[in-house]
Amino acid sequence: DWCSPRKESISKILEIGAGNGIELAHMANILNSEAIGIEPSSKAVQDWQTRRLNIKGGEKTTLQVGLSKNLPFKDSFFDLVHFGFVLYLVDRKDIYRSISEADRVLKDGGLLSIMDFDPIGPYSNPYTHKEGIKSYKNDYSKIFLASGHYTLMYKHSYSLSGFNFHEDNNERISISLLYKQEDYVYSQKLS
Repeated sequence: DWCSPRKESISKILEIGAGNGIELAHMANILNSEAIGIEPSSKAVQDWQTRRLNIKGGEKTTLQVGLSKNLPFKDSFFDLVHFGFVLYLVDRKDIYRSISEADRVLKDGGLLSIMDFDPIGPYSNPYTHKEGIKSYKNDYSKIFLASGHYTLMYKHSYSLSGFNFHEDNNERISISLLYKQEDYVYSQKLS
């Protein structure tokens, strides 16, 4: 919904951490855009191949196996880049490279959306779904905003248990939409 007013300027979408592709196909359908998903799970990508034509927007959506730290696309290729609840699982040795890669493939004037945990401050804990993996919870939009090249357009905080804010820091998630503006000229009025 937040992207709809800019629909005419969105022709290529990338989702990093696309899972089974259904949410990406939904975005492709609503925004009438070509969509590509990067997903580390080959099983999820194979699953997408079997069901894609039965899902609205599936004909505009492709998924491929890949990692956020090494995106196989040209610079400034996408109008919208979406992190689909994945940054909390990116190993800390790869996090800044992953952020840099997303920035690299996003056009100036493009949109960046991030869906992830939304804690008060950064912390890690064991990932509950697989032993030996850590979950790194952080407000990742702050990293992009700190660059001075992104502006926060919208943010909605909610929880794993519903579309409302939760008091438990472990339950909080959010979706943020940022606008990329590389060449913003800062002017200072001299007195």
